[in-house]
Amino acid sequence: MTPQQILAIVLSVVVLIVVLLLLRSYFLPEKYAVIWLLAGIVGVVMAVFPQILNNVAKFFGIPQPINLLFVGGFFVVLLLLMQLTLELARTRDELRKAIQKIALQMEERSDDDD
Repeated sequence: MTPQQILAIVLSVVVLIVVLLLLRSYFLPEKYAVIWLLAGIVGVVMAVFPQILNNVAKFFGIPQPINLLFVGGFFVVLLLLMQLTLELARTRDELRKAIQKIALQMEERSDDDD
């Protein structure tokens, strides 16, 4: 096992431990923890069995396996960005509705006082 593989394994295990600690202390919601746990597990598997990445790269006709890793990582980041954008939009709509409801309740109270 090469030093790079050992480093990748250690870093992936650290990611797994940090995610579990954050999940346990309720700082990280479960839906995000799943993504990070999968990333840590994939990191360990790719570090222990680097030939998997080589075989997948050959299958897709990509000459350098690292290019496949970067393209895959790029698309994962894009998917995460899309998920966060959708959640932000949903939260904005919920906030707008709550503010409108509070404003209507405040207006009703002021009308009752008059």
